[in-house]
Amino acid sequence: MPIVTSKFLREQNVYTRAELRKTFSIIDASLNNGIFQPKNHDSVWLFVTFEKTADRVPYTDVLDGDILRFAGQTKGRADSKIIDHVADSNELVLFHRTRKYEYPGAGFRYEGRFEYVDHVPGPPNAFTLRRVRRSE
Repeated sequence: MPIVTSKFLREQNVYTRAELRKTFSIIDASLNNGIFQPKNHDSVWLFVTFEKTADRVPYTDVLDGDILRFAGQTKGRADSKIIDHVADSNELVLFHRTRKYEYPGAGFRYEGRFEYVDHVPGPPNAFTLRRVRRSE
């Protein structure tokens, strides 16, 4: 039976990829990507770092209240997971940090569920997502 990740995480808590790997028994190395869907999950995980390190492409990503604007992957291989998440019955969950070592262990703050609004075709695609409030 598929897992919905948001049921097991608390908004505003910080999680490292190592903690997520252990909690959800993930062995897939693609957990280190910005867009990741764990096996047997009805969830797509988005990892967004706003201030990129020098070895990363300096895309401009912004979380403004309930709106997230961010660049998809350079080659866009996983972007359909975002665009089609409703049709595929998947939730989008956001892990966010301002810079890589903002939190211990290079962790991310869990922001909760988001939904696709639109995108401007790239490469990379420029996405707009909106936070899903708990009552939605």
